[in-house]
Amino acid sequence: MLALLFSHPVIAAESLAAIQTLEWGGDADSSAIAGAPPANASQDDVWQRIRNGFKIEDATPNPLVAVHESWYAARPESVRRIVDRARRYLFHIVEEVDRRAMPMEIALLPMIESAFNPTALSPSAASGIWQFIPSTGRLYGLKQDNWYDGRRDFTAATQAALDYLGKLYLDFGDWQLALAAYNCGEGCVARAIQKNVQQGLPTDYASLALPSETRHYVPKLLAIKNLIRNPEQYGIAIDALPNQPYFDQVTVHANMDIHSAARLAGMKSDEFIALNAAFPRNLIRSDTPVNLLIPVDKADKFQRNLETASWDSWQPYTAQKGERPEAIAKRFDVSLARLEEHNQFQLKRGKLVRAQTILVPVRGRGVAAAQSAAPAPAMSASQHQVERGDTLFGVARRYGLTVAQLTQANPGLDGGLKAGQTLRLPLNEQAARQPEAF
Repeated sequence: MLALLFSHPVIAAESLAAIQTLEWGGDADSSAIAGAPPANASQDDVWQRIRNGFKIEDATPNPLVAVHESWYAARPESVRRIVDRARRYLFHIVEEVDRRAMPMEIALLPMIESAFNPTALSPSAASGIWQFIPSTGRLYGLKQDNWYDGRRDFTAATQAALDYLGKLYLDFGDWQLALAAYNCGEGCVARAIQKNVQQGLPTDYASLALPSETRHYVPKLLAIKNLIRNPEQYGIAIDALPNQPYFDQVTVHANMDIHSAARLAGMKSDEFIALNAAFPRNLIRSDTPVNLLIPVDKADKFQRNLETASWDSWQPYTAQKGERPEAIAKRFDVSLARLEEHNQFQLKRGKLVRAQTILVPVRGRGVAAAQSAAPAPAMSASQHQVERGDTLFGVARRYGLTVAQLTQANPGLDGGLKAGQTLRLPLNEQAARQPEAF
């Protein structure tokens, strides 16, 4: 149907590679060529680069723009918080928008989608800075499973969002219509256009009968654009943003929790998560290398620590029906809150309702421990009396041993552990060491 309405071809999602090489003519200025930055772009301030690249003009002034301008101007603190959050992400977005020669209004779209909150989740299950619903995210290559949500992977989602917006522009031939379709879907906008065609009415954005949220969507973006273009006019201060990368990408091939990764970078966990929100259980588990975003001034430190330090590697553990999470946490010397952060327990009266495989920390299994080639220290014997709920894995971990060391010192453990049983512990010359605090 769209092919009948527009001279622009409909580009299928699988043809996205071609999209990035095409010319994105703005509604007011279609002279930019993909890959070439605007001639007058500031080399010092990202905000000025954005202002210099505005292209979407409101040919028919929409009174809703003024409504949203007043709303934002009356809430300068809210605008300031959004602007502050945006500072981590804008340089990368602007570079990508520039590379595709798209209108710079697109760089502001996360302000109205998510307020630049990387963990934002809408009632319709749209997630991340660009607010992809699950199905559209998968269509544009954003993997989603229990461990990773590509919709919250900032760089991956940014590429997907710009691919999608580019496809919508080629569908509709107009940026306001493309933005409307990003909000309510291609079918929604196409049906509204078809209805106006049948009635002999104009088919521009302002003339279409669209859902209320979509009718406000473009005016809201244009209102933000006006605030960014002339912040003083609205009593809002926007500090210059250095025109340089905020983060580097560091590739890791290791299992670790987000708190360990933040510690390696010398960052607070919430700051680290703001750049690496793609791990819904705050645990990095992957059989393939993972790209993490690290602030430029901390990337070298993170890389050094990644190569030399150790951290907890979270591994599977079969918890039995009737066990209490508090007891499991105590056994593995981890706080209950931290254990619950990486696991979803099904409880009745505080006990597990069924046996289930959970994740527990194995201390000292990072790079330094794995690369150590030093011979094992001399061992001396000690003992551990088995308590109800003990496992080989748990006992070995408690005393800094491997399961192999424990079974070698105690032949005949194939049948498992029994309460009251005494285990021989092959320990080094120091007494059973307590795991260091994390």
